[in-house]
Formats: sequence, C-alpha cells, structure tokens
Amino acid sequence: MSLKIQGVIAAKTLQRNIWFQGRPKKAALNQEGTAMSRIALIYPKLAIFRSRTQLTSSARNARSCDLMKNPLNSHLNVVLMSLNNIQVTTVAAFSTHSPSNPGIQTTSIIIQKDLFELASKALMELQESKNSSSLIVEKKAHVFCDLYRTLQHSEKSLILNQFALIWSGKQNATLNSVKKYLTAQEKGDEALIKAEDNLRNTLAVEQNWILSILARQEGGIKFLIDIRADILEQVEIADATNVVVLRSLSNAIRDLIAPCFGIDMLQLDRVTWSSPGSLLQHVSEGEAVHPMRSWSDLKKRLGPYRRCFILLHPALPKRPLAILHVALTNEISDNIHSIITRNMNHSVDSETDTSTLADDEDVNRVNTAIFYSISSTQKGLAGIDLGQSLIKRALRALQAEIPSLQQHSTLSPIPGFRSWLLQQLRETERGRKTVLADFDWGSAQQLINSTKENPLGLLRNLLVDSSWMREEAKAKLLKHPLMRLCAHYLFVEKRRGFALDSVANFHLRNGAMMWRLNWASDLSPRGLKNSFGLMMNYRYYLESCEKNSQLYAEKQQIESSEQIRLLSGVSSQSTNQISHL
Repeated sequence: MSLKIQGVIAAKTLQRNIWFQGRPKKAALNQEGTAMSRIALIYPKLAIFRSRTQLTSSARNARSCDLMKNPLNSHLNVVLMSLNNIQVTTVAAFSTHSPSNPGIQTTSIIIQKDLFELASKALMELQESKNSSSLIVEKKAHVFCDLYRTLQHSEKSLILNQFALIWSGKQNATLNSVKKYLTAQEKGDEALIKAEDNLRNTLAVEQNWILSILARQEGGIKFLIDIRADILEQVEIADATNVVVLRSLSNAIRDLIAPCFGIDMLQLDRVTWSSPGSLLQHVSEGEAVHPMRSWSDLKKRLGPYRRCFILLHPALPKRPLAILHVALTNEISDNIHSIITRNMNHSVDSETDTSTLADDEDVNRVNTAIFYSISSTQKGLAGIDLGQSLIKRALRALQAEIPSLQQHSTLSPIPGFRSWLLQQLRETERGRKTVLADFDWGSAQQLINSTKENPLGLLRNLLVDSSWMREEAKAKLLKHPLMRLCAHYLFVEKRRGFALDSVANFHLRNGAMMWRLNWASDLSPRGLKNSFGLMMNYRYYLESCEKNSQLYAEKQQIESSEQIRLLSGVSSQSTNQISHL
C-alpha cells in the first residue's frame, strides 16, 4: 500500500466536526497537528514519512478543484503536511467503505488497532512513571491524552475500564491506612493526626495522582471533562462492566475539577444576535429544553424583550457551560408557545397583538422576568451546580438593567411525571400498593369501561398515546385527575427526602416556591412525552430565597402556593398520602 494512502488513513483518525459555516477552527487544527506530531515522535510505528512522489501540475489542479468542493479535505491535507511537511494528493474515495479502494477499510482497522494498543500502553507507562522526573511524566501524560482523543467510541470504553481498574487498584494501601488510623486512637492526639494525614494521602494522592497529572496539562481540565462524559455514557449502558468502579472514578474526577468552577472563576455574559457566529452556534446546539429548528428560532429568542445569559470558563474558551433564556413580560406566563413562537414584531402587552414594535425596547412596559429554559452543555460537568450560579447572577444583572422588574418566575418542564404515572399504573395493575390504589379518577372514569377486567390497563393505553390531547372532550375529562396527580408527584414524591422531580429539586434548592401548575402549557411532542403538556411556575421571591433554600436543605420543607396544596390534597403537616378532593 502506498505511503500516500497510509498518510490519509492515519489522518482520518483525527477527523473532527470542527467546521462552522464552512470555516475551520484554527485552534482545533493546530491541536490535532501537534497531537499527532508528539505521537509520531514517541512511537515511530505511526511515523509518516515524506512521500517521494512529487505532485504533477495536473494533480495540483485536480486537488485544488477537489478542495473547493469539499473544504474538509483541505483540513486533512493541512494536517498531513504539518507532519514532517508531507506532500499528498487527495484520495478520490476517502470513505473506509469505498468500493474503489477495498484495501483502505482493512488498513484503517489495522491503524485503529495500533492506536488502541498504543493508548493502552501509554496509560500503563503513565501509571508506572509516578517516580520519574516531572518532564517524563508530563510527556507520557501528553501522549496518553493525544492517543485517547484519536480512539473510536468502543475503544474508549475499553481504555476507560482499564483506567478505572488502575485507579481503584489501591485497596490494600487504603486498608492498611485505615488500620493504622484505628490503632492510632489509643496513642494520643498527635498519633491520630498523623494517621489521619496518612489516610488522607492514601485516598487523595495514591489514587488521584494520575488525575492530578492530567489536570495540570495544557487543556487538562477540558480533557477530564470529556473523559468524564465518556465515563457517564458508559455507566448508563445496561450491560456495562465495572459500573461501580467507573462511577467511583467519575465522582473522583468531579470532586477534583469542581473547585475550578467556583463562582469567581465563572464569567457571566449576555448573548445577542450580534455575538460571534461560533458562540451563536454553541447556544443553538446547547439548547436542551426547547430545541431550536432554525436560525430564525434563535433570532426570536435573542430579540426584543428577550435575554440570553451564559456562563464561560477559561478552560473552555468561547464555549458556554450553561445557558439561560429569559422572557420579559408584564405577567407570569402560563404557556411556553406564547414565548418561543412569539413574532418579533408582536407587542409585549399581548402575544396576539398585531401592532409593531421597534427593535428598541421600552423597559418601562415590563415588570416580570420569565426563566423559561436553562441548559447545561457539558455532560462531564454533571453534578457541579452551575445553574444556581447562573440564575443568581442573571437575577442581579436583570435587576440592575431593569429596576422595574417586580416578579421573577420560571416556566419549567416536568420531565419525569408521565413516566412516573405510567409506572404507577403498571404497578397497580399487578396488584401492588401505589398512590393510585384508592385514587378517585372522577370524571375520567367515563373513559374506562368498568365491565372490562383491566380498566387501569385501558387508561394506561389511552395515556401512552398522546392523541387524546387533540380530542377536547377527553382532554377535559382527564384534566383535573392529571393535575392532581402531577401536583402529588411534584409536592409529595421524594428521593432521599427531596423532591423526586429533578427540575423541582433544582429550583427548590435555589429557594424558589412551587407557585402554579399549568394545563396544556407545552403541547410539543417533547412536552407531551414528559408531562402530558403540564408545566410549573416556580416563583423566586428575592427576599425569601435564602430562607426557603435553608428550610428545604435542612428540613426538606417545600414552600408552595394554595393551588399546589389543594391539588395534591396534602397539608403542610403531612405528606404521606394523597387524599380525595
């Protein structure tokens, strides 16, 4: 096989989705070139040598024409030429499944296998270099990071299992330190302090030294975030091996990088339509609550009477860690469609008003801020509370900009209600005791033929298919029972004493109050799948946030409105069972 094809195949392992509006990101390009250069210098097996074949004039013209058609090929050629100034021609059929190049697929597999073996070897060498000089350790850490980035998903999973086993392989040292700590209790305070230091050193240093080395590399924090995202994805697989160890490794990475994302290290920024295109792309792609279908959707959410705030960190420059969308209105919204589909020219006083508005806002016309979407963009930062910091800082920024704001509320999804209710129905059908065992379905009973053997099964089948929402009569019959059950789910159902619903738990920890449950508030496919279209307003009373947060954290006490308490049928003194209304 020609050196030309070898070069292209090796470069293929570097392929990344680094294009935005047809332009390459120079930083990513330089990073990939530097990465492969380091690998080639340390592992000659992957070294790519200068091709002796000089390009003819016709070949140069053909390559130029091809590059104009496919700018990604230009990126690959630049990478190849950056490695020892290689000269290559463009391979006509680049795909590994190309019928015109049957040898490419086999050779690509061989090259990829070599990369995996080298990554595994690099990890072992990094582990064994603990007592080496800092320069050697740094070089080996660089090589491991570079090799890991070139691996495919399945190969990363194997490396992660290897990493987890290496990381957890200090049980004997930990047990010895624990025994020393226990025996030191009889030798006085000084001996106990020394034993405690020894135990802390075993847990923090012996296990975490590889993580610490990786974190200190250039781009190390970003690498740990990415590798933790891969770990969390691996843990979610039903038949994944070493789940306990992988989860423990994930927690260790989280605890290591969490101090790097303190409030003083995060930058709050506002995104507008005039922000850089790359940032707008990240905001559009990072929206997880109400996905955007087009640039027009993004423009609406950045237009008049709208705000978009993001959190930035030096470790991930120009990449938002969390995104918050805010609507400025004169009332607390009960429907998401009036916010996200609002025409740019509509008046702030009425979403159906056809009068036009200039792009300039009249802030005196608004008194309410609606937080209708908050998204975390980095899976590797899961468990690090960025949302709380984002909301608090956005509140201060809005209050400073628009002193007339008097009300602050969310319009939040209820992501777990539908799945919880369907599970309760299944459990009740099996004869198990659930909150539905003695539940009065009221008007919804008309939808169930009581002569059938399995009426709850009929109801479950009806709820599984969201088409009933399009039938006004059925929707009217189900409205009150579903509102009551949803209030119970939010207000009563708990996990370890805190609200079972993740969104509810988030806002309650921030000091918000359960204020209003809204029917038919999100009729999008996602809204129906999450909660039959129900949404919740969580009110932020600035003067009460701290007290509410403390009561929830210490006593699991939920501040709620009379509507929520009546719908749930539970008094503030008892949250054990749902009552009949």
